[in-house]
Amino acid sequence: MKKILVAVDGSEMSLKVLQKARTMAEKFGSEVLILTVVKKLRAIHYHTGSDFQLSDEVDRVIEDSAKKILDGAKEQFESYEGKYETLLAYGEPAEEILVVAEREKPDLLVMGSRGLSGFGRVMLGSVSTKVLHHTGCDMLIVRYDD
Repeated sequence: MKKILVAVDGSEMSLKVLQKARTMAEKFGSEVLILTVVKKLRAIHYHTGSDFQLSDEVDRVIEDSAKKILDGAKEQFESYEGKYETLLAYGEPAEEILVVAEREKPDLLVMGSRGLSGFGRVMLGSVSTKVLHHTGCDMLIVRYDD
């Protein structure tokens, strides 16, 4: 197993996903790519006829949050002896995970069964399901234990 792609979103589940991916990577001496996806917000159109533009500042805050997620992921791999890198993509999480998987051709894609929900970034079970049904590589879905 030469290359592992790991999708994280900053949720509690992401820590489990990173731990599982690191265990696998250490066992096989794999290169690890850690990905998070930023869903950029652009404009919201209200029925009142006026447009409300979300400022570039909001996008920067969301992007800074994603960078912190990747910084936390790097901490999990600090002493890892193999090669690893972090990737930041913009768009719909499932679609961007599939794009990166197609480009990078990992031997294994690791992600959680569910993740964050709410206003910020969303990576729900529907994302892992969509990726599972459309990816061309093996996939490990780490389950969340309540």
